[in-house]
Amino acid sequence: MSRISTNAGFDPGCNQGWRIAKGDPVLFLNPDTECLPGSVAILEKSLSSNPDFWAAGGMLLDRSQKPQSGFNVRAFPCLGSTAAELLLLDEIFPRNRWTRRYRMTDRHWESAGEVDQPAAACLLVRKPVLERLEGFDERFTPAWFEDVDLCKRIHTAGGKIAFDPLARFVHHGGISLRTLTREEFLRHYHRNQILYFQKHHGNAASRRVRRLVIAGLRLRALLFRGSARTAYWNAARHFARAGRAGA
Repeated sequence: MSRISTNAGFDPGCNQGWRIAKGDPVLFLNPDTECLPGSVAILEKSLSSNPDFWAAGGMLLDRSQKPQSGFNVRAFPCLGSTAAELLLLDEIFPRNRWTRRYRMTDRHWESAGEVDQPAAACLLVRKPVLERLEGFDERFTPAWFEDVDLCKRIHTAGGKIAFDPLARFVHHGGISLRTLTREEFLRHYHRNQILYFQKHHGNAASRRVRRLVIAGLRLRALLFRGSARTAYWNAARHFARAGRAGA
């Protein structure tokens, strides 16, 4: 087994890993994710059952081994779902149509099927697909939206992604956030959110998302107190300045 000597971040690390991997397909597994027995074999069976499936994901469980609600599988984000999230509509009216579609809350998860994007805390991908798509886009470093981008590129290239709830993985969560302040997280997360929309929907969409990000951060700054309020205000100012500078 090969081991990389330095931690260059999630995207570069994944790209280094799949390029030196000798097997096919390649399993990407977060460091805070535990594979339950037989789960990888189930994902491999999903891929082998249909050549149109280029990747496969499984069911994420919390520490008590219950499904992580709203996190396992999602549709690709759109302006409506992004606005609902940033402007807190998903908190005030969680059954709104944009959030229901994005989080796929109306779908029953007892059976396997095709999905837009399973959670990439566990994602099995054919190696020729990674070679064709050149793996993860390292502009999304250190994390967030790199998995959405990869799944979107798989679909755009004509592939499909499978989900099988019998492949089960315990996601302990929170590892990435432990090394970042709240403001650092907000800057990384929303920068990559804007980048995703610029890459897949164009400059006009990314400008709209930037304005939504600024509005959402300012709204949260009004609702929070103390250091959280400061972090939201500072992040809002950061994106406002970046927008004026054309970044």
